[in-house]
Amino acid sequence: MATDDWYRNTTWDTNIETDFEARLKRSRGAFHKAQYLRIQASYLLDNSDLQIQLVGVRQMERLVTDFPTEEFSVIFGQEQLGDYYLRTGDFDKAEKYFRVVIDHYVNKNSRSGTSAKADLKLAETFLTANRTDKFDEAYKLCKNYPVSELTFNNDKFYYAELIAHICDKLNKREEAKEFAKTAIEVSKITEPQFYRHKTVGLVKVTDQQLRTLEQIANE
Repeated sequence: MATDDWYRNTTWDTNIETDFEARLKRSRGAFHKAQYLRIQASYLLDNSDLQIQLVGVRQMERLVTDFPTEEFSVIFGQEQLGDYYLRTGDFDKAEKYFRVVIDHYVNKNSRSGTSAKADLKLAETFLTANRTDKFDEAYKLCKNYPVSELTFNNDKFYYAELIAHICDKLNKREEAKEFAKTAIEVSKITEPQFYRHKTVGLVKVTDQQLRTLEQIANE
């Protein structure tokens, strides 16, 4: 077993749990314990089995409860819970966790330790849930976002596509068109941004996404 395999299990059973708990107990310091717990929870949240996902949820919740002062792991873990609930369609819980991360941005005046996109993810949550009462807030979240900090093309595409759809929902036609056109142009970039990491930043887009963007751009 590799030295870090014990906290990177992709599945879960009684034997794995027993080994994990024993090793977690022996690990040094709250910083490392919190980090190992968050990483293990992340792997389980990605499992296709709902019951194993729920183990991951409980581990993330345990991280927040047992190691509240380990800010780096806790805030990242809460964003990952937001990601999980957005992916699984529990939009109220997704909103709850993304707001926690956004409050962290404000209170710390920093986005470090996270994806730096929790506010965009909250806007995506409102859009995906078709929360028409929240579309104005979604628009403001996107417009207030520090776009200049987006380095990777896939993040620039994500932003442009997201706000194009939100503007379209709000009947802000001209803005919707411009953002849709920007998203389409970014999606055409196939050159790697980094010589040594050729897939980093590459936009992955479906034909359906492009067709929808083209419809918005041509309205």
